[in-house]
Amino acid sequence: MLLLGSTAVACAQQDVPAPESGAAVTVVSPDAPPSPAADAASTLEPTALAPTATANPAVAPVTEPVPAAAVSGELPPAEAVSQAVKQTVREAATPALDPKLFPRYDSLQPKVAFWTKVFGQYSENQSAIHSSEYPNKVFEVLDFRADALRLDKVSLARLKADEETRAKARANRLLEEVDALRDTPERLNEAQRRVFSLYADVRGDNRFRKAVGTVRAQRGLKERTALALETSGRYLPEMERIFRSYGLPVQLTRLPLVESSFNVEAYSKVGAAGLWQFMPSSAKIYMRLNEVVDDRRDPWTSTDAAARHLRDDYAALGAWPLAVTAYNHGRGGIARGLQKIGGTTLPDLIAGYDAKSFGFASQNFYSEFLAAADVEREWKRHFGEQLQRNAPLRYDTVETKHYVPYETLRRLCDADDEVFRKLNPAYRPEVIEGKLYVPPGHLIRVPAGHASDFNVAYAKLGSSERFDSQRTFYLLHKVTKGESIGKIARQYGVSQAAIKSANGFKGTAIRIGQVIKVPPREERRPGPVTVALGESKPTLTRAETQAVEAERAQQAPPQRKAVRTHQVRSGQTLSSIAARYKVSVTSLREANDIEGSHLRVGQKLRIPLS
Repeated sequence: MLLLGSTAVACAQQDVPAPESGAAVTVVSPDAPPSPAADAASTLEPTALAPTATANPAVAPVTEPVPAAAVSGELPPAEAVSQAVKQTVREAATPALDPKLFPRYDSLQPKVAFWTKVFGQYSENQSAIHSSEYPNKVFEVLDFRADALRLDKVSLARLKADEETRAKARANRLLEEVDALRDTPERLNEAQRRVFSLYADVRGDNRFRKAVGTVRAQRGLKERTALALETSGRYLPEMERIFRSYGLPVQLTRLPLVESSFNVEAYSKVGAAGLWQFMPSSAKIYMRLNEVVDDRRDPWTSTDAAARHLRDDYAALGAWPLAVTAYNHGRGGIARGLQKIGGTTLPDLIAGYDAKSFGFASQNFYSEFLAAADVEREWKRHFGEQLQRNAPLRYDTVETKHYVPYETLRRLCDADDEVFRKLNPAYRPEVIEGKLYVPPGHLIRVPAGHASDFNVAYAKLGSSERFDSQRTFYLLHKVTKGESIGKIARQYGVSQAAIKSANGFKGTAIRIGQVIKVPPREERRPGPVTVALGESKPTLTRAETQAVEAERAQQAPPQRKAVRTHQVRSGQTLSSIAARYKVSVTSLREANDIEGSHLRVGQKLRIPLS
């Protein structure tokens, strides 16, 4: 086993198990500079980045739904897109973080320093073994870069997992040993003295004992960050325009460096998806998520949703460090935590809030954001001169007037499948495969310069390619204990009548284990669409607005004259408000036309009479 660096590492001079003889992993001191030889072995090819200019982007906003709203520029051919077309942009400064909006608290500086190394120094084939409570306290760094050149992915993954487990055990044993010898430091060996010194700034006689069990492994993100900076060029000009349209700091558009590394295909093990990693529950508040589309996968539409989400977080919490953290943890949880500890700032929350839900990821999210922004601004130091951003994607926008097959739309815009999917990535497989049609009122992106040709060809479509209704398509739902037709209807966003009709039910009786057909919900909001400043949801097309208003007028029950109102306060939820007034959550939703569970501080709710 090769040891790099002159300073002692945790397993160098003590009686602890070294890696097995078959493992070629290199253990380097966390304090040692990167090895030139190791850097040369890295699989990352040095490239160069020119920061995105912050001037007004060439991509023009669609100010209102029109048959074809041109967006300047041209989309490269499919092969050029797949090879990530590069551009050299002028040496304009990446938007700097305003210290008044994004303060760098002294207590967070060590965390920011650690995450800066993760994003800009540690390779994906390096693992920092460190404290979860004090991330900057690194016990050792495992280096698998040489192993990555000789092992297949499965073997490499197994090696990493095994060595990380051993390294964490070594660190925990060291902490136990140092705790036992803390009052006689002269007896410490070199590795133990290093750990003793590592915690010199932590008060408390039990600091080492408390640290046992808090050791974790963090793999580097340098290669992923370099790729993210390249990829971000496709989307950042339009993302910055969207955030400016809401009066938000454009620096917030760098959050995807932390969330997804600008990977539009990103999908987490807990169900978060897309560039902004929206969970389904949040997505349903801010965008479309149904049988036809999943707007989380659309980088432009999801950016609009993220801007409104962050705007609402800020409105509720009053500070960007809290709002950024709330994007990860949830604004209700942040508000409850502050209320519980009587605090007002993020450092207050980190220091005093001990809820299990407010764990490592949430406590470090703001520090990661600051670090990622720093790495982007100092890209030359981290990645060299050759890194370049991809060219922005250019497109025109057209609107559907009927139910149309996805393949028909692709053919009309004269784009191959790869290009069309890159421009319209939200559509579900059922739509792409032709099981469902693209509904009317959808704004479709087509290659720049093709809008006029598209409209001419669309006008010539015959009745075999444009339709007045959606195809019949059902989801299957197995009834479980406690479910009713009404509950299932609310879960899928369809009417009870639609479920009864699809299944031929005359009454409302269903039984446990029964499989029932659920028809696709009718869309109430098309998109992607322009959102007027100050609105909390996307606007509708003119035709859709009229249809929805007519539908609501027919379905809305007569309002009682005597209606109480309630102004929402910080930390309140639909459930707590319903309990206070002794009404059901369902009746509260219906009285206020609320589809999800999102509330705004200061929002006025109508309280139905019980």
